[in-house]
Amino acid sequence: MSFSFRLAALALFLPVALHARDFGLSSGTSRLHLRQDAAGQSYSLTFEDDGKVLRTYSPDKPLSLEVNGERLDGSYSTVVEQDGMLVCEGTIATPHGTRFVFTDRFLSDKTGAFELRRNIVIRNESPEDRFFNSLFGIEVREKSLLQDHEYFVPGVWYRTNFETKMAGALAKNPEDDYFLFREDRLPLPLVALRDTASGQTVSLVHAAAEPATFSGDRGKERVTDARLQFGSIGVRQLEGTSLAFLFPGSEGEKNHVFRRAPDGWAHRSHPVKSGTPHHYKLVIRFSKTASYPEAVETTWKHAFDLYQPKVRPVDVRAAFKGLVDTLDHYSVSQGYDAPGFPFSVHLPDGKVRSWNYQMGFVGRQLPNAYILIHQGILEKRADLRKKGGDIVDFWAANCLLPSGLPRTWYDPSTEKGGKGSWRKQDNPRGGTAMRVATTGMEGMLNAWQVTKRAGDEKPAWLETCRKFGDWLVSNQNDDSSYFLAYSHQLTDGKHLPTESSKSTTINPIRFLILLHQATGDSRYRDAAMRAGKFSLEHIHERYHYVGSVIDNPNVIDRESGQEAMYAFLALHDLTGEKEWLDAAVQAARYAETWMYAYEVPAESDSGPTDFPKNRSIVGQTLIATGQSAADLGFAFSSFDYYRLYLFTGDPHFLTIARLLVHNTKQSLNWDGRLYPGLQKGLQLEAFTVTIPRRKGVMECLSWNYTAHLDPLVRFQDTFGSMDIEAIEKLPLEKRREMNRNVIKVR
Repeated sequence: MSFSFRLAALALFLPVALHARDFGLSSGTSRLHLRQDAAGQSYSLTFEDDGKVLRTYSPDKPLSLEVNGERLDGSYSTVVEQDGMLVCEGTIATPHGTRFVFTDRFLSDKTGAFELRRNIVIRNESPEDRFFNSLFGIEVREKSLLQDHEYFVPGVWYRTNFETKMAGALAKNPEDDYFLFREDRLPLPLVALRDTASGQTVSLVHAAAEPATFSGDRGKERVTDARLQFGSIGVRQLEGTSLAFLFPGSEGEKNHVFRRAPDGWAHRSHPVKSGTPHHYKLVIRFSKTASYPEAVETTWKHAFDLYQPKVRPVDVRAAFKGLVDTLDHYSVSQGYDAPGFPFSVHLPDGKVRSWNYQMGFVGRQLPNAYILIHQGILEKRADLRKKGGDIVDFWAANCLLPSGLPRTWYDPSTEKGGKGSWRKQDNPRGGTAMRVATTGMEGMLNAWQVTKRAGDEKPAWLETCRKFGDWLVSNQNDDSSYFLAYSHQLTDGKHLPTESSKSTTINPIRFLILLHQATGDSRYRDAAMRAGKFSLEHIHERYHYVGSVIDNPNVIDRESGQEAMYAFLALHDLTGEKEWLDAAVQAARYAETWMYAYEVPAESDSGPTDFPKNRSIVGQTLIATGQSAADLGFAFSSFDYYRLYLFTGDPHFLTIARLLVHNTKQSLNWDGRLYPGLQKGLQLEAFTVTIPRRKGVMECLSWNYTAHLDPLVRFQDTFGSMDIEAIEKLPLEKRREMNRNVIKVR
């Protein structure tokens, strides 16, 4: 990892002697104090920010260990200034005589930030001392309740955790005392706390982490091994509230190491043995933020910039061609009563595992059909165009119920003259979920649009979209919301909700706006605007992105952030109003906090892994709270992040766009090396970053193709190229004009 702190030349950042026996560092308006006691024998460590004094994890004793499960604390015995740093040394001795010698080096850097470089050496080890962990933390408030603050731990803890019916056990129960999470579970090893009254924001980052482990890192029982080189990070809530880091990384008091028994700790420790490597770097940062979204943005960006994740370039055009060829290869029109793409292709053999058709979400039949039509027109390939067109024809003729609500999942028949059947549900609650229906029907609408531009009218496709749009208009709730899912059965002439959550009201918005553009019918525009206003209040303002991963419980997830970004950007395209752009930016900043921005290696003694052990995981993203699975799904959003870069001028969005175009293809067979001889669009569906590391769902689902293809088509149609580097060579104002005209292109 590339990580460096630049020692500032200004006195603002230099060590300052407070008086003959005390030392300090300043960074902006924040200060670090090392004060000697009256006897001249030890030093305590405190921080000062916003007029408040913040003590260490154990007040007046900055050195903390757990040895054999027992807590031991100590102080520095010496402090010296050396090369612009404060070098502090101290020793903790156990009752059995083992001595743990601490060397802590403190530096100051950017405004409000301090770095701790810690190294511990074991001397005079006693066989009675078997295992240990070290701790560092900051007590942000001496007397406080957990609810006095807002918290941010990427992919785990957001503003509304305690208001949401959470899956799993992490950051779920406000009555817990400890919330420590293994850092390999987190997209960045970061915890932040914001005081809701004052806006004071404190973050703790494990910088330059290289979170190594080995195959014995399993289960809830204590594992003691020097190969455990990862930490855990989070919050301790006793009489006061502290940010805490533990090394190695035990997880508790709830854990997901053994999810069937999440209560209690999954302990990880180092052996008390001379030569055991035990060192780490932490960055403590103080700031003042006007809101929770600002706290998330600034603390995430700070940690992101410390790690400077690398773009891993691929040949985007080669990858695109391989994906289209894969769709072409696996599509069927003979032997089944309906054409389509297999739901699942098994890996590593490339054999079809499951033939069934879902229109959107993870099935993406219609969006993929649109891609074939698009490329058929562009490349003058009648075969691709016909394959895609036949698929859209099937859905247009068969998917709608008489009311206009789509059935979204079809099981084709393989019997000669046989007929397949429609599933009664596309989600665990039953019926049709708005996420599935709208992602599917948007594919049909795009297919109609591209064929129309090519001079081929497909009135049945547009009519099918209109009937669903009419259903959306007539079934919008009085408060302008939509329910998550609706029954296929009519009750008193209505499709009743099978899931009454309204958190996915964002899902139909972009479809409705595109339908308005296609037809000129203001009812669709007005329904989208009303749904947008509801989403501003109940999703954006609450920072409550929930429910779009509809095959999971209705929980906080990444994809709800992506869906919100798409919806609010579409509303901004429609109206030009700033409030929609601001909402899209917030959703984008939220969604990116689910993306791994540092490397987590496979177990040091592992054999071959499902997600290749020699490939980067940067750019892969967690999916939802309550689990630790990651996937390539953030690839869908590369085009939208590039658009936000052009709208805002924030180069951070450009970096994210590049990562999503390139790094999400690390497990794609784009160059034929992962699965030799098989189609180059194959990619495992999901995998675990945490233990067991890089264990995958060894199948390729239809959405995997769309995630890469859809944004690249959007780049091509909008900017004339799918290569960001080529697009960046265009004059800035020309790119901005193209960006403003996206809604006309679509």
